[in-house]
Amino acid sequence: MSDTIAIRGLQVDCIIGVHPHERDDPQPLGVDLELGLDLRKPGRTGRIGDTCDYARVATEVCAMLEFRRYQLLEAAAEEICAMLLGLHPEVETTSLRLNKPRALTGIADAAMVRVRRTRTDYPRRFETSKFGQVEILLETREAGLYLLHVESGRAIPPHHHEVMRELEWIVAGELQWDGAQLPIHVAREWPVGQIHGYDNQSERRATVFCCDTPPFIPADEIEVSA
Repeated sequence: MSDTIAIRGLQVDCIIGVHPHERDDPQPLGVDLELGLDLRKPGRTGRIGDTCDYARVATEVCAMLEFRRYQLLEAAAEEICAMLLGLHPEVETTSLRLNKPRALTGIADAAMVRVRRTRTDYPRRFETSKFGQVEILLETREAGLYLLHVESGRAIPPHHHEVMRELEWIVAGELQWDGAQLPIHVAREWPVGQIHGYDNQSERRATVFCCDTPPFIPADEIEVSA
């Protein structure tokens, strides 16, 4: 893919590292990103809906890095690439560099990892659910990345978790929670014990991006009364 959209010098304060002092205090992380996709159509129509919104991409990357509390740069890079390829079907390749300036203080300016991934690196799996369908983007030892497709007239009932932490946002469609319409593309963190759910009262399918850490545990999906 010869066409690219690039983001340079994105700065995020997050938990990243394996040492005890790195597990308590956020530190800066630099992100350089290139997305490979065909830009001929938006070049002719001038419509943002025909391309990949780089402001949305930057927001998604920041949300993941701030939520996940990564130990390795390698793990962060792998999950971010899988997430972006899952959320943006028009994107064919991702090239990502993560720059950790405090990794080698007094020895070097920074430590970095650079990866390039394509769609073939992340074969999809699908599971049927009572609310519709779960699309599994990636499951690692530390986390699972999913697209929850909620069919019209169905719901993810109120529930909480005793083990998993969740990061979620609506990718497409309309969903309600507690009688209120939820905004699209707005990230929400669900800590252990917090009740949440989604209700699709619209006429079309809605999709939620979900990151579970650790990966999804069926027994930890604890439903409660509405």
